[in-house]
Amino acid sequence: MKNNIFKYIGAAFLFGTVVLSCEDSIDKDNPPIPYASIGGYQNSDDIASGNLIAKLSFENNLDDKVNNITGQMPVGVTYASGVKGMAYNGSSSQMRYSVGNASAAITGINKSFTIAFWLKSDGTVDPATPGQGKGAQGIFSIVRPTEFWGGINLFIENPNASKPERIRLKLGVESSNPAVAWKGQGVIANLDGYKGKWVHVVFAYDATASKCYVYQDGEAAKNLDGFAYSPAGGELGGYASWFADNPGGLSNPNGVAGYGNFMMSGTNGKVVFGSHQFETVPPLNNGSQQDWATSFAGQMDEFRIYNVALKGSDVVALYKLEKDNR
Repeated sequence: MKNNIFKYIGAAFLFGTVVLSCEDSIDKDNPPIPYASIGGYQNSDDIASGNLIAKLSFENNLDDKVNNITGQMPVGVTYASGVKGMAYNGSSSQMRYSVGNASAAITGINKSFTIAFWLKSDGTVDPATPGQGKGAQGIFSIVRPTEFWGGINLFIENPNASKPERIRLKLGVESSNPAVAWKGQGVIANLDGYKGKWVHVVFAYDATASKCYVYQDGEAAKNLDGFAYSPAGGELGGYASWFADNPGGLSNPNGVAGYGNFMMSGTNGKVVFGSHQFETVPPLNNGSQQDWATSFAGQMDEFRIYNVALKGSDVVALYKLEKDNR
């Protein structure tokens, strides 16, 4: 019995010594060493923080951290594992989308802007037989109820039959700038080698330069088309030049002005995630559902809108910080 008591006392003494030793090993005077900065930033939200006008992380909800998009009304929306936590999860068999209310910070974009997000897609399917997941897949739209297209439209375009593995991601815009004759402009990022893989995409329109810069995984996009006089199939990289009128050629032999300040009008304070404005039920515009279009069938994560064109160095930092879960 006495031996057992000594054993218990010895064990208790040893346990106390270990606990005290562990406590003494904690540095209470010096803060933990921070992560190395990337591009001068510790966190992705530090990048152009004063110009960030929407951020949706899809952490099992459709909340906008900046609170310029509110009152989301989801239809069948689900979530899946993403690049950072959870992600928006589309479907190839079930229509999914959400309609939200947007403040003037979104609908009143009147110069430069940037849209950045992560995309995972298996590409589009030619809608020979219409149906969910077949055809051009809507990702995001700023609604204009009396027009077919929204003010800003982001979607995966119908496939190139000769390149079935290619994801053709398109940004289309409709300006109301009175100095612009060619109101509608666009650019397609041809994403090769990304089918079924996450890719970080940024569209940054610089109104001063009248150029829409496109990035994939922090680098200048390698293969662009879908803008005035661009080669079919895409051979140009880096950016698309947008013009106020017919430039007559890629080098602008007509000498027309650039697209200039991007402005929207006719919006009604609504945005759509996961579909086109004309594919919802009922349609949000004066059109109707189209056989060649559908709601989004892939995943997206960390969706951001800025009211400025991000610099290339900030795009690199955003990609690396989000990839590092920061």
